Amino acid sequence: MNQSENICQPQLLDPSGERISKSEKLGLTMLIDKGISITLFEEFLQLVGPYVDYIKLGFGTTMLYPFELLKKKLLLAKKANVILYPGGTLFEIAYHQGVIQEYFDYMQKIGFDHLEISDGTIDLPMRSRREMILEAITNGFSVLTECGKKAQGSQFAVKELERTLYSDLECGASYVIVEGRESGKNVGIYNNEGMVDKEFLRDCEKTINRQMRQNLIWEAPQSKQQIELIHFWGRNVNMGNIQFEDAYNLECLRRGLRFDTFAKKQSTPILHFE
Repeated sequence: MNQSENICQPQLLDPSGERISKSEKLGLTMLIDKGISITLFEEFLQLVGPYVDYIKLGFGTTMLYPFELLKKKLLLAKKANVILYPGGTLFEIAYHQGVIQEYFDYMQKIGFDHLEISDGTIDLPMRSRREMILEAITNGFSVLTECGKKAQGSQFAVKELERTLYSDLECGASYVIVEGRESGKNVGIYNNEGMVDKEFLRDCEKTINRQMRQNLIWEAPQSKQQIELIHFWGRNVNMGNIQFEDAYNLECLRRGLRFDTFAKKQSTPILHFE
């Protein structure tokens, strides 16, 4: 059943009138799974599946699952039209250990068709990064990448993000994730209190053209960060590292079903991202 059939007034489903459909590949929501049970995973998907595009298996947790349970999670996600994929840290371990092809082979055996290429912990020269993206695509995977280091206090310049974004997309990556970790504090665009560096966002707006920015996914694990990004980029900004229990909350924020993003006047909406 279509979600809009649940009520008689569409204005109550999306008071903002701005939320785009899941098929338009904007306004993406990526959840982080740090090891929830199969039962909870299935129940969450029944509730939030229509509002979620990606689920990342955090860190290297993919390798701790019994093979059949992992395949079951993957099948449940596909049934809900959600893309489940292993976190970039696992790729970094495979690269560091020199077992990249074995990594690709095992991910194929499980049934994954998306991977993340990142260098949040390791040193991965741009040439090697490009080679890894191309190699993953050659092995049949769609690729998401990540920009930024995971160490506390790590930051990067807008020009670095722009260069990485253009290079990764040129190699065939679908989206570039902006590092924010699962804490959202003292890393990337966030300070020690988890506040957004708006000057960085303004520089991004000036430096990176609008169409290219649509391929960025901003990690925003905290509700206040999600609110700030929606106010700055618009309701259809791509966001990641969302906790499972916050998926409904985020969708309410996007649609103006919460005070923080309440659509008071449809004639003066929050800025569109697209």
